[in-house]
Amino acid sequence: AVFVFLQTAVSMLSKTRPELEIKMNLDAALAADQLTTSDTDGKASNLSQVSYELLSQAFILYEEEVSDSKMQQRCIMNMAGALQACDSLSDTDYQSLITKIAQYSARMVKKQDQCKLVAACAHLFYPGGSKSYQNAQRSLECLQRCLKIADGCTSSSPANVFMFVDLLEDYVEFFEKDNPSISAAYISGLIALIREHLDNAHVVQGPEVAVVAEAKAHFAEILQYIRRKKTDDKERFGSVNLES
Repeated sequence: AVFVFLQTAVSMLSKTRPELEIKMNLDAALAADQLTTSDTDGKASNLSQVSYELLSQAFILYEEEVSDSKMQQRCIMNMAGALQACDSLSDTDYQSLITKIAQYSARMVKKQDQCKLVAACAHLFYPGGSKSYQNAQRSLECLQRCLKIADGCTSSSPANVFMFVDLLEDYVEFFEKDNPSISAAYISGLIALIREHLDNAHVVQGPEVAVVAEAKAHFAEILQYIRRKKTDDKERFGSVNLES
C-alpha cells in the first residue's frame, strides 16, 4: 500500500518535473528491491514485481517526457545505476529493462554521450559478482560499438583519443571480472591503438592540448595499474603487452 501511495503521489510531478519523478520512481524501486532481498520469511516476495513496475514507470516517463539531451544522459545514468543495484529482479525482467537502456543510449545525438552510455550498458550486460544474469557476448558487443564510435570521433579530432583511454579502463575492469569475451589480446591491441593515436595528437592546438594531456595522464595511470597487476597477478595479466 505504501508503494501504491508513493506511485500516485509521484505521478503528480510528471508534467512539470519529469526528471525528479523518474528519480523518485527509481528510489522507490530500490527500496522495494531491498525489502525483497532482505526478507527471510517470504512475506516480501511480491515486492520484486513492485520494484519492476516502478522501474518500468520510470522508463515510460523517460520515453514520454524527456527530450533534452543533457537530461536524457542524466536519466539514463540514474536508470543504469538503479538496475545495477537491484538484486531481486528475474533475469527476464532485468534483461528487458537493460535492453531498453541500451536502445536509449544508442539514440543519443552526441557521439561522445552515446559512447559513454553504451559503455555503461556493457556493465549492465555483464555485472559480474553474484548476479545470475551474465551476458558476456552482449557486453563485448557494446564495447565494440563504443570503439567504432571512438574511432569516428578521433578521426574527426585527435583530441578525442580520451574516448579510447576511457574504454581501455572498461576493458581492464571486465578482464578482472572474468568476462570470458575479453582477452589479454583485446587489451594489448587497444593499448597499441591508443599509443598510435597519441602520437598523432601532437597536431592539436588551443584548448584541445589540455584534453590530450589529460588523456595521456589517464593512460599512464592505467598502464601503471596493469604493470602492478602483471606482478601481482601474473596468471591473468602476464600476457598483456604494454609496449606494442
